[in-house]
Amino acid sequence: MVYECLEGIVAREPAFESFRGTGLERSAALAEDLAWWEATFGAAPEAAPEGSGSAYAEYLEALAERDPPAFLCHFYNQYFAHTAGGRMIGNQMSDKLLDGKDLAFYQWDGDLSAMMAQVKADINRVAEEWSEEQRSHCLEETEKSFKMSGQLLQEIAKP
Repeated sequence: MVYECLEGIVAREPAFESFRGTGLERSAALAEDLAWWEATFGAAPEAAPEGSGSAYAEYLEALAERDPPAFLCHFYNQYFAHTAGGRMIGNQMSDKLLDGKDLAFYQWDGDLSAMMAQVKADINRVAEEWSEEQRSHCLEETEKSFKMSGQLLQEIAKP
């Protein structure tokens, strides 16, 4: 839900045009993994309509309209968190729980380092036009981004 929201905002909002088609997008890969999960285990997990994913998506929609620097903080944290450390953790969990299944979520088409470098450069280019106050505000939003991501993980981990 959160990745679909991020990708939908980026696709429709002109302010985020340079972040379209970066190669970091994850919603299609997650859909593929959920289809595999359903075929393997009989049912795929679904996002709760009143859960943390819905709340996070609603929050992102509001940020995209009123606070683009804060939105970009969440965009950056969501995509970059799952590349380095996220891949390592994902591989470890796959080995322990899924007989080493290579999940699509942790696979990218192309040179991941190059894609990340380009997105980082694009964010820096956009941020050059921000005031010092906007830059500081973007950084301050990091705590909220981590908190909301943590809530998602807690919800996923519930039995």
